[in-house]
Amino acid sequence: MAFLGETSSQTIVNSRLAFIFPNGSIIHNESGVYFQSSTPIPIRVPNDYGFETLKSKIHDTLQLTNDQYLDEIYYRQSFVDIGNQFAFWSMQLKNDDDVNTMLMCKYQYSCVGPIELLCIICRTPDDILNLLQATMTPTHDALLYYNGRWNMSCQDDFVGYSFTGKNPKRFNIPSECSIDGLKDVIKQVAPQGISPYGIHESQTVK
Repeated sequence: MAFLGETSSQTIVNSRLAFIFPNGSIIHNESGVYFQSSTPIPIRVPNDYGFETLKSKIHDTLQLTNDQYLDEIYYRQSFVDIGNQFAFWSMQLKNDDDVNTMLMCKYQYSCVGPIELLCIICRTPDDILNLLQATMTPTHDALLYYNGRWNMSCQDDFVGYSFTGKNPKRFNIPSECSIDGLKDVIKQVAPQGISPYGIHESQTVK
C-alpha cells in the first residue's frame, strides 16, 4: 500500500491518516461541528508524534514560505453523546498531551474516519508590512495657493517669506514625483477653467 510516496506497510500501521483543512471554517450542525475548506490535504501522523513534530510536518506538507507561519491547529474530536450517537467538537492542539489525546481518540473511535485538522495560517508582521508598502504610495502633504501672492517681510536682518491666497487647497505629492508630474497634480487640484499662471514680480507684497 502506497501513500504520498511511502511504500512501507510498517509506516502505515504505525501512523494515522489525517486531512489538513488549511484556513478552513468550523461549521456547526446537529452532530456538533465539521471542518470545511477548498481542498483538504492528506498526511500521515505517526503514533509517536509530539506537538512540535506535528507542526513541522504540517508546515512542510503545506509548503509554507518564510513569510507564513502556522498559528493554530484544531482537531475535530469525536465522542459519544447521551443518545449514544457520535458527535464532534473542535479541540485546539497546544502541546504534546493534546496530540496524544488526539491519537488515543482516533484509536478508540477508529470507525469515524480519518483525523481532521483545521490549520490557521497567518502572515508574518514583516510580510504584512511589505504588502502594505507595495499597495500604498508614500506621499507628502502640500497646500496650494492658486494665483496667490508671495509675501516678503523684512525685520532687522531676518527676511521671511509667506504665501497668501483665497481658498487654499490641500493635496498630496508622491515621493517619486517629477516636476512634470507635479504640474499634472496641480492641474488636477487647481480650479477648473483657470489657466495656471506663474507668480509674477507684481504679485510680491513688500
